[in-house]
Amino acid sequence: MSDHIDKECAPPAASAENEGRTPLLSASPAVPKKPQEYRLKDIQWRDMRTGAQRNVKIVTQNENGPCPLIALTNVLALSTNLTIASKRTTTDEELLGLLANHLLLRTEPPSAPLSGEVVPAEHDVNAVLSLLPTLSKGLDVDLQFSHIYDFAVTPAFMLFRAFGVDLVHGWVVDPESRVAGILMEECRNSYDGAVEFIFAADEVSGGQVVGNGGGVSQALSDTQSRTVAKAIELNEWMSSNATQLTDCGLHSLGTMLPEGHLCVLFRNNHFSTLYRRGTGELYLLCTDDVVAGDERIVWETLSDVRQNGARFLDSMFRPIGREATEDYVCESSGASEQIDEDYALALRLHEEERGKELQVRQQDRMPPGMDTGSSLYGVPVVTREGEGRLAKAIYRSESDENFSRRMTDAFLPHEAAAAKQKKKPSDSDRCVIC
Repeated sequence: MSDHIDKECAPPAASAENEGRTPLLSASPAVPKKPQEYRLKDIQWRDMRTGAQRNVKIVTQNENGPCPLIALTNVLALSTNLTIASKRTTTDEELLGLLANHLLLRTEPPSAPLSGEVVPAEHDVNAVLSLLPTLSKGLDVDLQFSHIYDFAVTPAFMLFRAFGVDLVHGWVVDPESRVAGILMEECRNSYDGAVEFIFAADEVSGGQVVGNGGGVSQALSDTQSRTVAKAIELNEWMSSNATQLTDCGLHSLGTMLPEGHLCVLFRNNHFSTLYRRGTGELYLLCTDDVVAGDERIVWETLSDVRQNGARFLDSMFRPIGREATEDYVCESSGASEQIDEDYALALRLHEEERGKELQVRQQDRMPPGMDTGSSLYGVPVVTREGEGRLAKAIYRSESDENFSRRMTDAFLPHEAAAAKQKKKPSDSDRCVIC
């Protein structure tokens, strides 16, 4: 299982074997790529170590942004003394250098993972440093379905541990279910094992598991029939939980993560910064660059597996669109709630569009015969039935500045009017030709 951002491949070198053939790719000299830039955003954050309020710069993600690099950097910026340079943008090269320096300055070994996983007492710093560049290309992880902390011990997993950052997921199976037994007995309890098991059964059955049943299959033995039946049941479970978050996993995240804990969440083939605050309250750091210029949007609630009830919050964890009063919850009116819901919906639709673009880019990584919209690998796209007319009108694939301006005009007309009045030129600003 992987979250990859594809890089261009160099054409193969000429050889006697392919002499005289028309090359598929031109062999023009390689041109160094310009470093990808990512916008930075200022947020207010209450330091968990000192209790003091401080300003923190976080990295936002554009459509090609390396989410593991960004998620890890943001966790460290919020939880340690790692400080991102005070400027408007940064690059992946600068972030990798920042992480390398932070790792070299670390003196305390990473804490043992709460799942009981055995971690080496000493890390080979040189090996970890050599792995850092993979953060900007995508990481291969193999999650295990029994626990939020369970991943196969791969270089990618150990990279997070080297920084003392927990990597978690919420694709947890109910231990009392039949599927839990199938995963344990047939699939090594892992995602990769489940995929191998399903495809093997699908091939034997002529496409009865994930295909249309149109393939050629031999008569199945009793053992093979039972295997195919298990594979069908497992595939149905994975399809119904293709957001890579189950109710069991969501409950585990809310109860097993320590209060005030920051970590990296793997979900929807994406790495996000997750914060557990209060009694089981889970929040995702909003890092889409569409809201990089809007300091109101900082956190998003994680309260259900499909994010149908997600709300956007400011840096003080107050719902957007409301005055920062002590009793804003009690005084909120129905109209204010509708504004909040429409605003959140419009932002969520924009994020969904980014998610679909990511699926298209991941298409080449899918096994033969499968696509990003399939029942096993696809992340279900939330339908837009029942969405408000206002949110429909707002939803566009446009620049974040224009998007933010339109959101303000629609949902916060008083602020929009004040901003326009402030920008209105005075007589002294006008150019007079004599």
